[in-house]
Amino acid sequence: MNRTLSAIIVTALLFTMAACSEKKAPEPAALQGKNILSVLKAMGQSYEKKNLNAFMSDVSDRYPDRGPFSKSIAAIFAKYETIHFNIQYTKMLVMAKEGGQIKATFTWDAEWLAAKGTAQKNGGRVTLVFDPGSFKLVAIEGKSPFIPAENPVKQ
Repeated sequence: MNRTLSAIIVTALLFTMAACSEKKAPEPAALQGKNILSVLKAMGQSYEKKNLNAFMSDVSDRYPDRGPFSKSIAAIFAKYETIHFNIQYTKMLVMAKEGGQIKATFTWDAEWLAAKGTAQKNGGRVTLVFDPGSFKLVAIEGKSPFIPAENPVKQ
């Protein structure tokens, strides 16, 4: 009886010691993924608030046609009274290649409401490409989620 009790106690101690092992630091890819999520949330918030400077601060200088892109976003902010922008974070794929760019693929939907009662609605799946050092947007693969399609809906 004492041997059985001693064996159980020793086994319980071994399992307890193994469970209390030292915590591991997150892998670099996990940290990059977390940073990308933060950038996407910030971009979405600044886009909805129509804050051009905050939005463009997350767009890299290496973004192709950055000037015209900025002008397009400014025109959208001027044209629409309210913007609702939603990213489906639960259905997101973030790929961080070692030494390469980080790609975030996700589903999005948006609604742009104008003062005259017209609205634009759109959505889809897109891949945004980010610089791994600065976590700034360098490319959009697919239709840009920030530019509404020209198909107004009367409300």
